[in-house]
Order: sequence, then structure tokens, then C-alpha cells
Amino acid sequence: MRRNIIPVCLVIAFVIIGGFTMSAFFSYFSFQTLFKKDVEAVSELTSENIFVNINNLMDRPINVSLAMANDTFLRSFMLKEEERKLTPGDLELLRNYLESYQKKYCFDSVFLVSVKTGAYYHYKNGIDRYMRPGEPENEWYFKFLKEQQECSLNVDNDEAKDNIITVFVNCKLTDSDGKLLAVVGVGMETPYVQQFLVENEKKYGINAFLIDEQGNIQLSSELTEFAGVNLFKDESFRAMAAAIVRNTEAPEYKWYHSREADGYVITKYVPNLNWYLVVEKNTRDFKIKMFSQLGLEFIFTLLVVILVVTVTTVIIRRYNREVMDLAEKDLLTGVKNRTSYERETIKHSLNMAKYEHFGIGVFDLNNLKMVNDIYGHQAGDTYIKKFSAMLCGAFGGDAVFRIGGDEFAVLFININEAEVRDRWHMLLEKFKEMGRPGEPKISAAFGAAFRDAAELNTIGKIFKTADDNMYLDKERIKGKPHNETR
Repeated sequence: MRRNIIPVCLVIAFVIIGGFTMSAFFSYFSFQTLFKKDVEAVSELTSENIFVNINNLMDRPINVSLAMANDTFLRSFMLKEEERKLTPGDLELLRNYLESYQKKYCFDSVFLVSVKTGAYYHYKNGIDRYMRPGEPENEWYFKFLKEQQECSLNVDNDEAKDNIITVFVNCKLTDSDGKLLAVVGVGMETPYVQQFLVENEKKYGINAFLIDEQGNIQLSSELTEFAGVNLFKDESFRAMAAAIVRNTEAPEYKWYHSREADGYVITKYVPNLNWYLVVEKNTRDFKIKMFSQLGLEFIFTLLVVILVVTVTTVIIRRYNREVMDLAEKDLLTGVKNRTSYERETIKHSLNMAKYEHFGIGVFDLNNLKMVNDIYGHQAGDTYIKKFSAMLCGAFGGDAVFRIGGDEFAVLFININEAEVRDRWHMLLEKFKEMGRPGEPKISAAFGAAFRDAAELNTIGKIFKTADDNMYLDKERIKGKPHNETR
């Protein structure tokens, strides 16, 4: 029975697990396609939103710096400085000029640096300091003087305002002949820009960086240039370095995979800053969650498989038992049938010698046909059932077999012939009480045979001898009046 159950359970488990695997496989790849499209769409919209807002955010300081660089008042002031004709009133007038821009546009810094004297004029302090070569905080200034571009940006600490990290827009002020007179500019504290990046990162689950051509992070939600972090040293971005900075005309889109991260990257050149906006959507955490979910679903499927296999096993075993009962039990009496008798005798034929006593008894009811003809088969069946119950009571239910219509066989295992005769005579006393007044008397014939090493050494021989003895007993009974039972 177990051999029959195992293949069925394996098939069921294979079907369920195979079905789950195929479903999970197609669902995963379908979802992956939709997920990628969603990531790409969200990243592109976020990148465009950040790009537009940063451009708008930087348009004002750039435009103001350019306007100041072309202001005749500043030119006149610088020419007076060259001629050493400045008065305290001129200095206060310049400070008021710078302060008016600061108040009007809410900049964090508005300044003017003289090329000739190195004086750093500030909206708040007047002359704040003098720019001298070799000092680290002045490197941006001397570097800008050497550059060809008329306007540039740099992230620096604003010494005039407690060293707060600030994005400065620097423009060159020249006279009518193109001679460089000063550097003018405004500063905007990085927290304004960083807060904007933080809001987008939280809202859309992305990371945003502003980097230069070398990959140095100029500004992000957490970092500034002073952190000294280079994005291209990260394994995820190292292979993309060339692609990120190669195109100043159109955005670059790329999926990336590394040991530490997976995701989608969009890079876009920001002309106002001369930097690159990098928007990254890291999908590693999501994939880990998705695979964890698949793992949980697989575990759940295994539990379902175990449950289904267990239930199936119980059902099959119960069904097998019922089938075996139907195949080996007599429906009328409930005792074992002829098929079961043949199986049992084959089994016992292999080890009869091990038993101290082994025999077979054959029993048959007499006059049952007469009862059937007069009172119907239901009355005859009642006698058969009652006689069967008596045999089970005398010899045990496991030993009794109905091998024909009113014929029974009983296996005597480790019961000697004398004890069998005693039990048979006790059964006859009870059998006399059967029947109703006026009904034909039912009697029973009995024959038995026991194994011996000389002649009755096979099941066939023992049964034939017992059957012959039963027919001899039947003949003796028929020679007597019908109201007498043996």
C-alpha cells in the first residue's frame, strides 16, 4: 500500500511545486518588466523636476552676478580704487549697494574682490579681508582669475558668515577695454539646495548628486565638496564614469549591476552650474524584499504541499483499507471472504511447521435452501449471519472465512483437535436455539483436518481432507430426522 501512495504523493507535490515555480517565474519576470518601466518613469520625472528646479534656483544668483558684473557703478568704484581716490563715503556707498542686493534677493552673501588690491568687500562688513596667494581659503579666487570663463560656481565656506558652506556664483568685472578689474558674486547657503534634494529623495526614493567632470560630489543631500567624496570611486559608478560625463547635450540613461547595488541612473548636464546632475534609483533593497517574499511564498507552498500530501495519504490509506475490506471481507457477514482465505493460506503455507498445531475446519449449513424457498432469502441470510457470529465467538473473527454461500472455513492455529471439538459442541448447543417455531430445522455439518509431517503436509491436502470430513458429516446428518442437529 505504501508503494502505491508514494508515487501519488510525489506527483501531487511535483504538480503543486511545479505550478508554483512556473507561476512565480512568470509573475517575477512580468513584474520585473513593469517594475523597470515604473522605475525608469519615476526616475526620469524626478530627474527632470530636480533639473528644472535647480536651474530655476540658480538662475537668479547667476543673473544677478552677471548684472553686477556689467554695472557702471562698480566699474566707477574700481577705477577710483585704482586711482586711490576712494573716500569713507565711497566705501559706505559700496556696502549699501551690496547690501541692497542681499536684501532684495535674500542672498546669504554678496561680495566684490579687487584684482588690484585684493580687498574683499562684503555687504555686511565692508572690507572683510584681503585675498593673499597661498592661503587655502583663497584658492578659488586665484584659480578663477586664471580661467578663461567669465562666470563660474564653486562650493566654499563663507568666512564672512561663520564658515557656513555656500554655493558661490563668481563673475569677472572688466573695464571698457576688457581689463579685469574685480570679481563680483553672490553666495547661497547649501542647506537651501540640500533641503530640496532631501525632499525629492524622500518623496521618490532616489539619490541625487551634483558632480563635476572628475566625479567629485559638489553637492548632495548629505555631502558637499568639502567631504572630498568622488562618485566614480564607488564600484557601482566606476564603469559608468565615461558615460556620465560624455554628453552635455542630452541625458544618459543606464541600468547598472554590482556586488553592492543594482539600480537605474540618469545623468544630465546642468549648464548653469557646469556640473552634472546624477539621479540614482537603487533597487537592491526592493529585490531583496521581493526574493524574501518569494521565499516566504515558497515556504508556504511547501507547507501546503505537506498538508495536501498528508491529507492525500490519509484519504488514500483509508480508501485502500475500504477497498481491502471490500476485497477481503464478506459483505453479508463481515467476516473474511474466499479471496482473503486464499491469501492467508498462502502466507501460512510457508511457515506451518513453526506452529505447534495447524488445522483447517470446514462448516456448511443444511436445509438452508428450504428456508430460502419458503421464507425468502432474507430469512436464509439471517441464519448465515447468526452462524457466522457463532463461529467468530467460538474461534475468533480473524480465523473465520466465508468461502461459499453457506460454507465457512476456519483456520486452527496453535489449537489442538480436542479443543476444536469442545468449542464445536458448545457452538451446537447455541445453534439449537436458532429458528422460529414451524420453520425447517437448520443444521450444520463440520469437518476438520490437522497438519502432519507424513501426509497432510500442504494446505491443499489439509483443506481437502477437512472438506471430505465435512461431507461425511453432512451425509450422517441427512440420514437422521430433520429435527435433529449434530
